[in-house]
Amino acid sequence: MSVRVPDETPAPLSPPLARWRNTLFLRVVVLCGVLLLCLFAAVVVIARYFFHEAAVQMEASTLDIARSLELRLDEGFQGDYQALEGELMDLHKGFDIRLEDRPAAEEPGATFTIERQRDGSFLRVARVPLTSEGRTVLLTASMTIVPQTEILHAFTSRYLLAVTAVFLLALGAMVWFIWKALHPLRRLAESCAAVGSGHLEPVATSGASGEVLALETTFNRMIESLREKETVEARLRQAQRLSALGTLAAGVAHDVRNPLNAIKLLSGHAVEQLGDPDSPPARSLRTIRNEVGRLEEIVSGFLSLARETELHPEPVDLDALLQECVGLLGREADQRGVRLTAECGAGGLRLMLDARHISRAVLNVLLNALEACPEGGRVRLFSRVTETACQVEVRDDGPGLDREALERVFDPYYTTKPGGTGLGLSITRGVIEEHGGAIEMTSAPGGGGCQVLITLPLDRLRA
Repeated sequence: MSVRVPDETPAPLSPPLARWRNTLFLRVVVLCGVLLLCLFAAVVVIARYFFHEAAVQMEASTLDIARSLELRLDEGFQGDYQALEGELMDLHKGFDIRLEDRPAAEEPGATFTIERQRDGSFLRVARVPLTSEGRTVLLTASMTIVPQTEILHAFTSRYLLAVTAVFLLALGAMVWFIWKALHPLRRLAESCAAVGSGHLEPVATSGASGEVLALETTFNRMIESLREKETVEARLRQAQRLSALGTLAAGVAHDVRNPLNAIKLLSGHAVEQLGDPDSPPARSLRTIRNEVGRLEEIVSGFLSLARETELHPEPVDLDALLQECVGLLGREADQRGVRLTAECGAGGLRLMLDARHISRAVLNVLLNALEACPEGGRVRLFSRVTETACQVEVRDDGPGLDREALERVFDPYYTTKPGGTGLGLSITRGVIEEHGGAIEMTSAPGGGGCQVLITLPLDRLRA
């Protein structure tokens, strides 16, 4: 025999209830309702207590009247009841007193009642039979009750302090609740002010619920959108600069390259015709050829920036390529008195790279490091593999760069070297990004040199 245990899981709330359950509006409404209920309950309890106390006081006063009447009767009072009634009402203000003779059997004991009048008021009536020397006198003492007056009396009594205390407690609770409920909104307002000044920082959503949580979540999405917009705008500005550069480079290539080729060719023929390679004219012609070669390099840089790089990827041993780059610059490093070393840790990893373009990018970075490094300094090249990428890092012992220079170091035409074109690192970034990678430069504080980090994604480039 099996016993089925009833499912005690509460039924899910309907969509309207689920939507309103944690709302700020509902909380404020519930709190106000609780506050009103507390005030109403306090009024009812205090009024009832005051009515009860007034009834007890009336009973006590009626018993005092009865004792006074009993004393007069014991003294053998035989006069007119009307005069005695007036005398008792003078002694006990606020009471209407009536005396009449009654048989003892008709009034077994004292009674206290409240009777409703036609005008809406109430009448407290106390009937007390008194027996003295064989005669029974019925004492009827009555007092008119007006509810409005009694409530006003209650609130002007000492119980007003209790009402005030309850109200202040409820008001304090409401103020605390509203302050707590509005605290996330104040925090959100501060974040909005920070956004206005350019600080795109999201707001923490811990402890929020209802509309506040939805508002904070929407605000954080807006911040994320603004960050993405800034990134897109920066890339757009870069693309616009490159587009303008492309137009310029096309004109320069068309107008300058052919004359440069002619100058280079003719200067070479002139050196051959002189016969003496060490003569002053021959040396001058070689200088012309060298400067023409420099101009051709500048034109080639323009063209590299102007048109999209066409890659021809093939499996490349990254460590071998880096060692080759270090070997090509070994003589340059020796002439500058700088020690150039390589610590390759890619472990023979082969990536799908355009070897010619990647070599040019690495050589540009190494040349910049050698030119920045003082005599006796050191330039180190590292390679390593992480879970998602292969990293190539170059460190130098140069003076480093300030923040403004680091922000512009990859911009076209920007250079800190006399006679530099400002195109090397810009071309390098284009090559790395065409491979799907990224390049960044940092500078250690206090003149600790610069570090260039090239990151190549494994999921895209692994051979």
